[in-house]
Amino acid sequence: MQCRFSFKHMKTSEALIDYAEAKITQKIEKFSTKPIEAHVTFSVEGHEHIAHCGVTGGDGFNFQVDSSCADMYGSVDLLLNKLEVQLKKQKEKLKQHKRPRNLKQLELVEYVSKDDCDSIPIDADDLIKFERAKARVS
Repeated sequence: MQCRFSFKHMKTSEALIDYAEAKITQKIEKFSTKPIEAHVTFSVEGHEHIAHCGVTGGDGFNFQVDSSCADMYGSVDLLLNKLEVQLKKQKEKLKQHKRPRNLKQLELVEYVSKDDCDSIPIDADDLIKFERAKARVS
């Protein structure tokens, strides 16, 4: 994982870089196994300390997260909470992309014509199961 840091309207702080890199790396590695690039920008506008993070992932996702607070470390913590929510959403999308949403959408693939019904061997257990199921429905 790669982290890049930029500072606007403030001096570079190694302590802030170390803090943010450790926290962001921990969150991202919890949710993803593929290579990810994060670009974090710290800026100050008036009394607001703003942290912006752009995340690009190997699974083809790209999202931006912003947070602002009176303290830069507080902004990083808020950024981490928002980043965690976005990563959870992305992971759920990847998990559920192949599952059918509804069982009604499933179609029967095998169709047997009436002429072929006599050629299919039937076991006695299958007849018993059919009769029991038929009795339950009635």
